[in-house]
Amino acid sequence: MGFYDSRCAVTGVSLRGTDAVAVGLMANEGGYRPVTLGITGNYNRLGSIDGIKRDPNSDAVFAYFCRRAWSGDFVMAEEYADAYGDPPRDIDSLLSYFERNVSDSSEERPAATLYGHRVFSALVARPVWNALAAGEFAPGGDSPEAWFREVFGDAREPGELYRDTLAAVARDIHALAAVNGFLGARGRGWSLPDEDEIGGQHYASEMREFLSEARTCFRDEPSVLRALDVYAEAAGELLEDD
Repeated sequence: MGFYDSRCAVTGVSLRGTDAVAVGLMANEGGYRPVTLGITGNYNRLGSIDGIKRDPNSDAVFAYFCRRAWSGDFVMAEEYADAYGDPPRDIDSLLSYFERNVSDSSEERPAATLYGHRVFSALVARPVWNALAAGEFAPGGDSPEAWFREVFGDAREPGELYRDTLAAVARDIHALAAVNGFLGARGRGWSLPDEDEIGGQHYASEMREFLSEARTCFRDEPSVLRALDVYAEAAGELLEDD
């Protein structure tokens, strides 16, 4: 498994050179739905994140999937157990299972399933995530329970995962609800990379192209444009290094 670079699930910019936020997804009718809140880390150039700091959200996600592994509801392919553990060794390893479902699995040969269904991950550039979390698409009111229902409805998995931790992860719920609201307002949903986007490395010319496309696409969204400027500063020389 060699290095490869992913693109932001919201703007399409390269994640090379920036931090990212991972959201666990499962398939639903016609698309994908979130099953976890956003988890922040360093993009690892392997389609996922590492260097994840422990907080109530990451602790809750890791503990939940370990419990489901012990009960037999979260099942991992043996071929990845040496690398990631069974149950997963840590939150980084758990997210690596999700990534393997994105890049190296099928319905017939899943990398990991929860209640018989694959769990994937989508990655959002951290500057973009932060901008949307603080922007106009943040949900109204002051109830974490209401924000939670807005994003997850009555879905079983997130309900089990966060049942006893809503107050502790209120900020994370608010952020995901804002990003979810932004996607919905633009007539979009959560998605996974196309097959031809998986496996390659991004070089400066491609990174500049993706950034230019994002600035054109979101020219009517000042907060996203500002986030793209922050991203460009973080990527720095990578955008110029031909």
